Formats: sequence, C-alpha cells, structure tokens
Amino acid sequence: MINKTHPIAIKLIATALDNTQQLYQLLNEESVLLKTKAQTQTLDVIVQKKNALVSQLNTFTSQVEQLLASEKLSKQDGMIQYFAIAKQANIDTTESLSNWQKLTELSKACRTLNDKNGASIHLLNQHTQRILSILKGKPQTINTYSRNGRAQSNLYSRTLVSV
Repeated sequence: MINKTHPIAIKLIATALDNTQQLYQLLNEESVLLKTKAQTQTLDVIVQKKNALVSQLNTFTSQVEQLLASEKLSKQDGMIQYFAIAKQANIDTTESLSNWQKLTELSKACRTLNDKNGASIHLLNQHTQRILSILKGKPQTINTYSRNGRAQSNLYSRTLVSV
C-alpha cells in the first residue's frame, strides 16, 4: 500500500511546504507593517491571504491524516513511522523526508512569528483603548493586589478633557 501512497505524500508535502513558506513570508510582512503602523487596508489584504493559506494547510492536515489512516498509523509521530515503513519497502524517501523536516521547522517558525504578531496586535489594541478612554473622558483603572492579596483598582490617569 505504501507504494501507492508515497507519490501522493511527496506531492502533498511539497505543496504544504510551498504554502507554509508563503505563510511565513506573509507573517514577516505583517510583522513589519505592525511595527510601522501601516494602513489597515494593507493588513487586511495580508490577513485574507493568510486565511486562504491556513485553509489550504488545514486541508493538507486532513489529507495527511487520511494517508496515515490508510497505512494504519497514528496521527502523532505517524509521519516518522510512515517514512520508516517506506524506507523498509526500498522507497527513496530522501526528498519527501527532507521536505517534511523543512515543513515542520518552518511551521514552528510560523507559530512563533504568529504569536509575536498577536502580542503586537494586543499591545496596539490596548494602546488604542487607552487613547479612546482618555478622549471620551473616562479615567483608566489598573488592577493590582493589596498587601493582603486582594484585588483592587486604582486610577492611573485623569481625564484630559471634560465636556
């Protein structure tokens, strides 16, 4: 059976690697735009492209799960087992295994970069909320803990303009 599935695996992995490389590039572009406070329209385009690639990668994941199921392998560490079985069947796995390793490393890099971008967006959102509160004349509060460990809210800014 692995003789039939391995050519499919080669194509799936190559496509997923290409999509993941594109995703990594978009995440880098997003990171730069977040640092330069670019226009929202540009970020929207990147988000749309990212969503399309993520959808394709989700399809890839489903296809790999089907591939592993056809070989009666588990989802976890299944691809490592898959390559071991292919090697035992005298199938050249040099390209597919190399691409799989690149794909897993690049996926980790994408996750890290996406987490950083998410943190940047969170900070920008907090900053925007503070500015809006100041402009609306609502004082900001900060939640801290007192000596006895109870939560308390303290005002840390005053209204700049009141109408």
